[in-house]
Parts: sequence; structure tokens; C-alpha cells
Amino acid sequence: MKKRLLAVAILCTVVSVVNAQQLHYGIKADLNMFKLDGEGIKPNYTLGGRIGVFASYDFTKKWGIQPELLFSQAGAKRDDDFSARYIHNSNDQANKNIKLSYLTLPILLRYNINKMITVNAGPEYSYLIYANENLLTYNQAAFKRSDLGVAAGATLTFDILHVYARYVLGLTDVNNIDDRYSWKTQQAQIGLGINFK
Repeated sequence: MKKRLLAVAILCTVVSVVNAQQLHYGIKADLNMFKLDGEGIKPNYTLGGRIGVFASYDFTKKWGIQPELLFSQAGAKRDDDFSARYIHNSNDQANKNIKLSYLTLPILLRYNINKMITVNAGPEYSYLIYANENLLTYNQAAFKRSDLGVAAGATLTFDILHVYARYVLGLTDVNNIDDRYSWKTQQAQIGLGINFK
């Protein structure tokens, strides 16, 4: 009996702490300008999108954490000199357009300037779940699966609705072909979120 009362007391305490500490969650979507820097790839931003869920938990009035889980679509373009750069295993008939789909997990630290404005920054991990590219012969994959980056941005909150802008700098070399040239990602996003709670 004492154990049950203790369990109920702990549960009530956890629920009250969670409510007091401002736990929020919802859905979000954004436009994603994606750029892949590296030899053999055109250094242009291409338009993609992201959609997913988020949660935010404020430890204090000023500080909190915001994990997200997103499905991201991005693109790049093969440059005219790709075959000259990767002469031994490039596919001369490769498509110009490259389409990439990622499962993305940002974990951001939040700083609430006031009730309306929040700045956030933190690591972002992306896992490549689909790549529509035929850059190499014999169906070899040109892209590594994992991409780790650093994200920073700001959010404006209007009751249940918020708008945000974010920049993500990729730190990982995603070139799976060889070690001669490095490919790194950059992303700029603007989006909209809806708080369910």
C-alpha cells in the first residue's frame, strides 16, 4: 500500500513539474534552401521542404530544450566537370538533378528573450533514407548516410502559432566516393509551427 501511495505521489509530482515547466509540442513545416559545396557539384541553393513534429521544454523562464523529428527533402545538381573530377567511376549518363530524403533530428537549446522571441542553437543529425542519384557506375552510392551539422535560428511565437528562421551548417563530409574532395551541406529555412499544447 505504501509503495502504491509513493508511486501515485511521484506521478503527481512529475505531472505538476512538467505542467509548471512549460512542456509544449506540435507540428511544423518549412521551406528548405539546400546547398551542397564540393567539387563536381553546382554550388547553388535548391528548394526543398521539411515536415515533422517538435517538443519544447522550458527549464526556467529563459532556458529550455527543443528536440524535433523531421522528414527533409533536398536537392543538388551535378556540375559539368563531375566526370573529369571522378574519372575512374563516374557515370557519364548520370542525371543532372540529385534528390535526397533525410530523417532529421535537431536538438536545440532555447533562450527565451521574452514571451514572443526565442533564439535557439544546437546539433542537428540527418540520416539519408533515400537518394535518387546515379552519379557512379555499378549503382555505387555517392553520398554517405550520416550528416552532422550545427543549427541556429530564431522563433516568433503568436499564441498557438509560431514562425521561425534557421541556418544549418553541415560539419560532415558526405562524399562517399573518395577522400580527395569534401562535400558539405548548408541549409537556410523559414517555416511555420502549430502548438497543440
